[in-house]
Amino acid sequence: MLVGVAPLLKQPVGTCTTLELAEDPIAPHGENAGLLESGARSIDATIDLTHTDPGVLVEGSATALVAGQCSRCLKDCLTRVRAEFAEQYYAMLDVATGAPGMAAPEDAKTIGSDFRVDLTPLVAEELILAAPFAPLCRQECKGLCLECGADLNAGPHEHAEATDSRWAKLRTLEGFHADRE
Repeated sequence: MLVGVAPLLKQPVGTCTTLELAEDPIAPHGENAGLLESGARSIDATIDLTHTDPGVLVEGSATALVAGQCSRCLKDCLTRVRAEFAEQYYAMLDVATGAPGMAAPEDAKTIGSDFRVDLTPLVAEELILAAPFAPLCRQECKGLCLECGADLNAGPHEHAEATDSRWAKLRTLEGFHADRE
């Protein structure tokens, strides 16, 4: 999601513009294909770009369907994720003169000489952070049987009581009561 910010940087500080992004499904070879790495399959986002003194402030929110695996039954599932984000991008050059801008902090995101900002890594990172650690295909998912691994959502089942031959001698004491003899 490359955004050209040169027109915004030519406006007075404080000028704001809004971008809408909706893609369902995300095209594997499209502009937003990088979001697929975060598991996103569709996205709907509103992004506000504000001209600030050091560059551009990017604020927004995104709602996405993120692919994952149910933590109980291990089936593939889609989870709706909402992420909010804000990031300051520092202009390395003045858009009008081409003169070097103010020095950006060490780990800051910067705007290069082409005055384009790639928002895909920012949105993808926020979607990953907002995704649940243990997604569920549905809230009432019963998961897998602890003994045989069968899907408990398919229906109830029972197992014969397992006996361990090492404990067989103790089974003879099951009905023994010392006070009766």
